[in-house]
Amino acid sequence: MARPRNPKNAWMPRWVEVYPRGYRVKIRGQGAWHLCGPDATRAEVWTAYELWESGQHSKTFTIADLIELYLASPQYTKEIKPQTQKDYLRYAKKIEAVFGQAVPDSITSPVIQMYMDARGQQYPTAANRERTFLSIIFRWGKARGFVSIEDPARAVKPIKEKQAGRYVEDSEYLAFYNWLESKGHTAHAAAMEIAYLCAARQQDVLALKRQDITDEGLLICQQKTGKKQLKLWTDRLHDAVELALRSNTTSRSQSMYLIRGRTGQRFTRDGFNTTWSREQRAANEAGSLPARFRFHDLKIKGISDFEGDKQEFSGHKTRSMMERYNHTADKVVSLNKARIKGKEGTPKDTG
Repeated sequence: MARPRNPKNAWMPRWVEVYPRGYRVKIRGQGAWHLCGPDATRAEVWTAYELWESGQHSKTFTIADLIELYLASPQYTKEIKPQTQKDYLRYAKKIEAVFGQAVPDSITSPVIQMYMDARGQQYPTAANRERTFLSIIFRWGKARGFVSIEDPARAVKPIKEKQAGRYVEDSEYLAFYNWLESKGHTAHAAAMEIAYLCAARQQDVLALKRQDITDEGLLICQQKTGKKQLKLWTDRLHDAVELALRSNTTSRSQSMYLIRGRTGQRFTRDGFNTTWSREQRAANEAGSLPARFRFHDLKIKGISDFEGDKQEFSGHKTRSMMERYNHTADKVVSLNKARIKGKEGTPKDTG
């Protein structure tokens, strides 16, 4: 709720305030404009305000303006991870294409619901992410005085999404792992193993450094959430890390990164994916790989294959988030209740 205005200033136009040089328009987050001197009458203040309003500063504040301010804010530039920033920019383009010229306070929940219904028919996941971004900018704008209404996206439920990706069979996994090793892409093979064994995202695997190798295990920091997990050593995880350390030993300088390219530098996401996609296609065309799969599918396989607390293993905050990656049925004990015989000798349930 906005702070009540001082009664003695109630006669002033919206956004107008007294300051040492006289009267000015001041809009939080946008700037301040001088209107007139301290000796101006009330009529002169209103006249100056009307001239300002009819001039270049009378531009209607829109969703596009709100997005622009948010993307320039420290909350975006300093607090959001680089990869998430790229995602937000993609969502912003879609939102701006539809809502860009609308006044923020004119957006209602039914309007957003109509957008979700239309967008979600073909792209439910994208619609959900764009709804979340819209909610972020509304809450950000509300806290800073750019928006008067409460977040209208809050009342709109996200679309139910299908399980992410697919489960990679053991035979497919082994076939492509052997293919990568045979082609000399040992760094990719090592990354593949670490992602599977630790249920780690690609960005987290590529960010691993030598200093993350500890006596107890491999320390993985989730770039998306900041959560850290120490994946305790198993023989297979130890072998995967050793493979990564041995890869590209011909580079001129020793890299601080565990997964690195031929020059010893850290892989970029695009650079890593270019090789991954090319080798997946080549292996498939050669008949060595039955069907292609994404690097992200390795996390699905890891969570699905893990026997234990899958949520703790995956590092997800909620079980529902984890279940999007779990492609195996829950194992539960079936009812094993003994039956007793009736008077005629026929079986009879004890219940």
